[in-house]
Amino acid sequence: LLIEAGGESSSVFDIPLTSPLMQQSYADWKYITVSQKDACYGMINKQSRWPAGKIIGGTSRLNYMIYLRGHKYDYEKWGHGNDWNYKDIFYYFKKSENFVGTKMSNDSSYHGTEGPVYVSDMKFQTVLANKVMEAGEELGFKVLDLNDMTSSNGFMPVQVTGYNGARWSTDRALKQRLCKGRDNLKIVTNTLVEKVLLKNGYEAIGVQYRRSGVRGIVKAKKSIVLSAGTVGTAKILLLSGIGPKNHLLQHNIQPLVNLPVGDNLQDHVTTGLDLIIINETLPVSSDAILKSLFEAYNYFINGKGVMTHAGSEVVGLFHVKKEPTPDLQLMVIPAGISSDAGVVLKKAMGISEKVWQEYFTPLVGEQVVSIIPTLLHPKSRGYVRLRSSNPKDSPIINPKYLTHPYDIQILIKGLKLIQKLIKTKSFAKIGARLYDKSMPGCEKFNFSTDVYWECYVKHLTLTAYHPVGTCKMGHDDSSVVDYNLRVHQTNRLHVIDASIMPTMPSANINAAVMMIAEKGADLIKFIWHINKQSCHFMEIFIPRTTTLA
Repeated sequence: LLIEAGGESSSVFDIPLTSPLMQQSYADWKYITVSQKDACYGMINKQSRWPAGKIIGGTSRLNYMIYLRGHKYDYEKWGHGNDWNYKDIFYYFKKSENFVGTKMSNDSSYHGTEGPVYVSDMKFQTVLANKVMEAGEELGFKVLDLNDMTSSNGFMPVQVTGYNGARWSTDRALKQRLCKGRDNLKIVTNTLVEKVLLKNGYEAIGVQYRRSGVRGIVKAKKSIVLSAGTVGTAKILLLSGIGPKNHLLQHNIQPLVNLPVGDNLQDHVTTGLDLIIINETLPVSSDAILKSLFEAYNYFINGKGVMTHAGSEVVGLFHVKKEPTPDLQLMVIPAGISSDAGVVLKKAMGISEKVWQEYFTPLVGEQVVSIIPTLLHPKSRGYVRLRSSNPKDSPIINPKYLTHPYDIQILIKGLKLIQKLIKTKSFAKIGARLYDKSMPGCEKFNFSTDVYWECYVKHLTLTAYHPVGTCKMGHDDSSVVDYNLRVHQTNRLHVIDASIMPTMPSANINAAVMMIAEKGADLIKFIWHINKQSCHFMEIFIPRTTTLA
């Protein structure tokens, strides 16, 4: 039984170019953070808007489809003996993948070809993609298949979770690959899970839900798996009485298991939209595309054309602090917030009216492009908490963006790298120049100095839509689930989503979440094979620092 709070999808969601239109729609949870103390000065109420999929397929129905695994050393930090180390997770990346791309590699030694998730090249790219990669080579950065998980300090044409030009989301993988022809899966939509039911305070036996205003209970024969995402899963656990004891008592929820649920919140932070103006005209105007019968024909009949464009054309990974793992990512987008004249992206991102009018409006009609620097390993940590004990209320989300100076330093280094790229011969051929109008609120600083860029980043602080970590995997007191993804001090209750990541991968989290799902499924099957459907009381009484093989 799969219970989904949202509804079914439609073929419209398969069109990659429509991703921004899905934000703030009925298919979006429309999460909003609390006002930030050290960031988001240029956003409405200093808040960040966090889209998340309220639909079958979850956020894989709303995201920008980038398939990037990260670096091998990201996962060595997660490892526990032979479990969750690079060799182990590499197997599951390949197991989940059905690689049909040709541009960079079809090497089966590090790409899977039999998994449920199609990974392909983008069917359409603008001239910007090649210009960026040529500029990178001028600066000594090679063009690499970054998904080999060992290469970095280079660029790669984006690989996406797509097939024949259309989005390949997890619900398509489930229905059209994994469960095709099977009758042992029942999906219930438009049903909100309110909490997990625990027998004797530790054994998960079912869930309480609400559907069409009516509350009900469904019992589980075996395991209960929460896959509601970094925000949603933390919320369900807290409502179930699993979380920080004092916080639960504040909301008159009986504490059953005292765990740091909701802590360790991390997110990739980015900035730099609309920072480059070029003389070339790129065919990515949403107005022109929507009015073009040819583009519609080209997409629906041929699976080609601009409508197959997922947003970012090229990605790059860099070691700007000389650490073993990349600390900076660049994502290349042939457009910006001003490209739709404020129709969609301004609202979706929550840009303040002052910043829109003074900074972005003068760019309307210009051909802007964005090379956005992304902080890969933030040292700032936030939290998710309940607003009340009412399951209908959105939780409190505080990522505490840019509260650690390291995070600002990396983003500034990223902006300076972009300036170097613009000065190359490749960019000169398309007349690239930096948009040098001061960000409102930063006028007192000289443009392009470190203090200016710090002010700029604090104003235009953007989420990369990659929150993780609120149900951290591990065996110490800061963790929520063990290496079998089972919630500590409980039985038959598992978490399989981005919330279990202890730290962030050097990449968009799309691929890593699907790897976790693939491995998590094997872990649960193995547990039931070993336990023969019997409860392990030992787990309750043995200290959490002890690992049960």
